Amino acid sequence: MNEFRRRVFDQVPSHLIYIPKMKLVSREELLTILEPEKITEEDISKHKGWSRKSAIESRLVPDMLKYAILSHRWGKSEPTFQDLKLERREGAGYEKLHEFCTKAKELYGCRLAWSDTCCINKESSSELDEAIRSMYRWYRDAYICIVHLAQSNSLETLGIDEWFFRGWTLQELLAPLRMKFYGPRWTSLTDNENDKDDAVVISALSRVTKIPLNDLCNFRPGPNRAWEKMTWAASRKTTRIEDVAYSLIGIFNISMTIAYGEGDRAFQRFMVELIQNCKEWQILVWAGGLSGCPTEPSCYRTTNDTALDMLKNRQISWWGEGCGDSDFSITKRGVQVRLLMLPASVDQSQWQSTFLSRPTGRRWVSPLKKLVVQSHSFPPASTTEWMIGIINYHDHDDADKGILKRGESYICFLLKRFRRPGMDTVRNHWRRQITEEILTVSCANDFEKILECVWL
Repeated sequence: MNEFRRRVFDQVPSHLIYIPKMKLVSREELLTILEPEKITEEDISKHKGWSRKSAIESRLVPDMLKYAILSHRWGKSEPTFQDLKLERREGAGYEKLHEFCTKAKELYGCRLAWSDTCCINKESSSELDEAIRSMYRWYRDAYICIVHLAQSNSLETLGIDEWFFRGWTLQELLAPLRMKFYGPRWTSLTDNENDKDDAVVISALSRVTKIPLNDLCNFRPGPNRAWEKMTWAASRKTTRIEDVAYSLIGIFNISMTIAYGEGDRAFQRFMVELIQNCKEWQILVWAGGLSGCPTEPSCYRTTNDTALDMLKNRQISWWGEGCGDSDFSITKRGVQVRLLMLPASVDQSQWQSTFLSRPTGRRWVSPLKKLVVQSHSFPPASTTEWMIGIINYHDHDDADKGILKRGESYICFLLKRFRRPGMDTVRNHWRRQITEEILTVSCANDFEKILECVWL
């Protein structure tokens, strides 16, 4: 009973559907309905080779609590928490829920089920908060995740289904260990018991989502590979603007308060937490948005193939070798990061600006080739000083220096400040110029330089 109670309150959702009666039950009610006290010594003895404690904790109690979880695109007339409490059983949404529960019981032996439409009491802020924080884990711990696709009925047509373009379904794809896909009329897309065991299915999912095969089968949440994970969410949309951030909490294993009504600020708070926990410079590389913070995952999308190759190389300088600053941090002035900074002159036209690094050193050579940026909104050169800041420079034996190598390309930021003689550098510090695309620049000559600290 102690083990059963611990699992009920620590590991299962706050409300579940008891399938035999299609009834919504709380955690407390599970203690009565499932009758764990009826586990007998005979039940324990059937697990030969297991200790008594292990048989109870690892097999018997988990078997009693195994539940199926639904992943779907919300439609019209979805049953609500109050509908199930009042036993209102009508409409297309309820028919979908009933079919899901039938599949869970008949094919997987589940007596319990969970759906996001009706198993969260959205009138309770504490329950809603817990659900959003715990949803990734609930999908991970489910015995089976049953996916209902409203538009696709084959692996070849997965790309047309809206399920692959919604924000919340990204974690619902990554978290479960076992999944089963069904089409609009509840016809199975495969003959598998677990579609994640089928290489053909995983290959089709990877083709549609651009997510690597291994991540689809064995995803591990956390702040690592943050730039790449952001690109997986770049084409996905949510109904509520706050859910752009909240739907990523589980994927990045981020802890933050839930506050519907805060609008765009939710994603800004999410990014603060992510940057504080991430040690990879790639998370600072975005286009559009704000100068100090991206405004949505699509800011990380790029068509620059040169940038893509570098962004996917996650080598960082934890052991004194690699590239870029892994000690960047959030401060009151913004994101503090060390860049290899080179002053630049600019030639501006109506639609683009061409930046040239100024000659440096006694040899009077320019270390970088020209940088052409498409934009019609840059401030005039007469009032602005410009710098090219390289973020993925190579490490130097001297920790205060960075190295650029001839013939290699680098990701860079454009930084600007106004020409205001006499103004202190705190008020007139370098600011990142927002660009429409992630920028890269080629190195013309080997070069090394003292790194400079800037605040983005």
